[in-house]
Parts: sequence; structure tokens; C-alpha cells
Amino acid sequence: MEKDFKYIELYKKLKEKIEKNELTENSKLPSIRFLANKYNLNNITVLKAYNLLEKDGYIVKKQGAGIFVKPKEYIFYNSPIKNSTNTFNQGFKKLDSDNIINFISGNQNFNIEIYNKLKEILLKLSNSLEYDVLNYQLTEGNEKLRKIIKDKLLKKDIYISIKNIQIINGTQQGLDLILKSIITKNRNKIIVGEPTYHGALNIFRNNCKIFTVKMEKDGFNLEELENILINEKISFIYTMTDLSCPMGISWSDEKKIKLLELAKKYKTYILEDDFSSELYYNNSKKISLKSLDTENKYVIYLKSYSKILSSGLRLAFMILPNELLEKIKGAKFISDISSSGLEQYILLEFLKDKFLEQHIKNLNKIYKERYEYIKDEIKEIEELKIEYDIEGGFYIWLKLDSKIDYNKFYSETKNLGILLLPAFYFYLDNKNRPYFRLSFASTDKEKISLGFKGIKEIIEKLNTERKNTQ
Repeated sequence: MEKDFKYIELYKKLKEKIEKNELTENSKLPSIRFLANKYNLNNITVLKAYNLLEKDGYIVKKQGAGIFVKPKEYIFYNSPIKNSTNTFNQGFKKLDSDNIINFISGNQNFNIEIYNKLKEILLKLSNSLEYDVLNYQLTEGNEKLRKIIKDKLLKKDIYISIKNIQIINGTQQGLDLILKSIITKNRNKIIVGEPTYHGALNIFRNNCKIFTVKMEKDGFNLEELENILINEKISFIYTMTDLSCPMGISWSDEKKIKLLELAKKYKTYILEDDFSSELYYNNSKKISLKSLDTENKYVIYLKSYSKILSSGLRLAFMILPNELLEKIKGAKFISDISSSGLEQYILLEFLKDKFLEQHIKNLNKIYKERYEYIKDEIKEIEELKIEYDIEGGFYIWLKLDSKIDYNKFYSETKNLGILLLPAFYFYLDNKNRPYFRLSFASTDKEKISLGFKGIKEIIEKLNTERKNTQ
């Protein structure tokens, strides 16, 4: 017990020094032997303290170079897995605080129209006594819901049977079911864009060998993509072709067509993750990748309603090629038998009338106004620019001038209560770059103004500090 106490005591001492910046970010820590001699400990005790610091995200060991303090914003945004649930739960209070400018969340503001519609749906349910919603549902999903989804897909020029539609509990479950059904020890290679959605990346990195392809303003660099496909047996390619996370860009029709051609040529699947195709500001009708897959053999289409209706409505659906139907259905049954009948009923009612169409129209108007407002704010900050002009949605990819120390920038914004997601979050190598994602889904004009006022002050402060040290 005494030895355990000593390594925990050393862990706490070093942790405090890192948090107080007495051990500065990226600085090299003393060797195990040095600390053992300094504190009269054995080497194993020091090693255990270092291992715990590494596990909790405070340090990184570099083979042949030593042990280093991680950048502070990395520590802030990368909570250890064991604490991730607590961090998520505590985030509700923090992100809704009047003292916080939330440029992280992709969830829309509380919407009274959605709330009232939900009450109307639940009242209708209570009056009609449809008790079947409390029973197990078909594993593939409620037939009426799948039928109305099939009808909605016709507007995207996607012609599919309801047997190919699988109801799931959100995008994350969809990704998990795909991995369980497709990925094996001998066939576990996939391709993602760089940068890409961090939620998918976190699921994939523990289960797959990941190859990355550079994202350009209109989609993947297709030469890089084909070079990988030539040399590797790829299980699937993960894409977001509409208003993607984190860059906000949309693929060109030409690249969508070419991507499908490559999938056919090299006999691999494409996973099309659609969370925002309705959110084009000018109601543009884009070609869905799935609509090009007229044989229904190559594209697995994954669609979520969390960014349109509510993140608390944990329902999504997949369109599956015939050869994957039973595999995915079996994995879904093992996972949770079926999705909630009550939630499927609620989604069905939301989809049945014109409410959702009007809500999307209103949402697009709000997001377009916020985006235009942000562009005006950024004009006042010389060291900051929007990397890609977006056509819709609520994500933008911002670049800091190279003379700004972006590690200090993120620490300062966090201290001021301005929450951003730095670039390393979206890259497989976890290396930082002078970019960050800004979401304006839940931040109104007043808070946007306050946020950019704070960002401007921080940049001016860092510029002054830099000039004073020259």
C-alpha cells in the first residue's frame, strides 16, 4: 500500500505542475532514473506514475526521444475514455452556461415548434391507445416507418425496396453494426478522408487499419484514393458527400460519379454518411451518391435525423445492399433486438405531414443568416479566414495565420469560455495544424458577436506578446 501511495503521490505532483504550467507543454520531462534519485523512489514507482499520466492524456512517450508534456488543449479536449461519460454529462451544464460561447455543438437551439409538435404526437398516441408501440418491433424496423422513408427517398432519386431499409439507434450504432458485419481480422482495411468526422474516426481506429486520403474543396483527391485501392484490399470507403464534418464542403457531381466507378472497379463498399443533405441554404438539389448506385451493390447509405429534429431522438436508418441485409439484421438483433417502438412512432408522425419540410426551411434561413454574420465578423480579423465557402449546414473550417501560436490560441479561448474544436481532433495522426472547426448550430448572433470579440482580443494579445519577444 505504501508503494501505491508513493506512485500516486508522484502522479499528483507532476499532474499539478503540468496544469499550473510549471512543466510547460511540449517540454521534455526528466528521465525515470533522475526522478527516482530525486525523490528517493525505485524506478518502477516512477514508471507507474508516468504510465498513469500517459493514460490520462497528460504526457506522451516518444521512442528514442523521451517523455514530453502534451499541449494543453489536447489535454482539455481529449478526456480519458473512463471519464468520457462524465465529461459528456457535465457538458450539458457547461455548454448551456451564459459564460460559455459554444462553437462545438452540432445540435440546434431548443425549438418550441418541435416541442409543441412532439406534445401533439404524444397526445394523439394517448388518445388512440396504440399499445403496440410498447412491444418489441421488427428488428429491421416498423414497416409503416420504413414505407414513409422509402417514399421520402424518391425525392432524392433513390429507388429502393423497404426490405433494404434498416432502422437503427443513431449513426454511431450504424457504424458499429457495419464494422461487426464487414470487418474481420483478415479484411480490416478502410479509407477515410483527411480530415474527417471524429466520431467515426474514434470508432474505426480501434477496429481497422485506416488509410487516409486528402480532402479537397470538392471531395477526395482521387489519385491518392486509387493508389491505395490498387495496392490494398479495402473493405469500405467512408465519406460525407454533403456539407461534411469538419470542413463544411460538398463533393462535386464529377467526383461522386468517379468514386462510384472506383468502388465498382476495385470491388469495395462506400459508406455514405448523410447528416445534413437537407440543409442547403438555397434548397439546392444535389445528386446523392446512393442515387447513382442503381444496382444497390456498392453504397451503404446512413441517414440521421439528429441534426434536423433533435439529438435526443436516437433514430437513423441505413439502406443496405442485398448481400448485407441478413448480416446487419443479425448484428442489430444481437445488439438490442430492435429500436424503440415509441421513438419509431414519433419519427413516423414527424415525417407524415408538412411540418418537417417547413421546419427545415426555417432552419436553413437561420443558419444562412448566422453564416453571413460570421463572414462579416471574420472580415475584421486579419489573421483568421474561412478556408472553404459553404453552401449550407453549420460547420466551417477556419485557418489561423502561421504567425499565431495556435497552441496558445486554443488555451486562451478555452480560458475565456470560447469552445472550439482544434484540427487534431479530425486527423488520424492526432497532430495539430493551424485550423479549427467552428459550429454555429446552437449559437445565436449575440453569442457569435461576443465569441468573435473574444477571439479578436486573444489574437491581438498573442500578436503583442510575439512582437515583444522579437
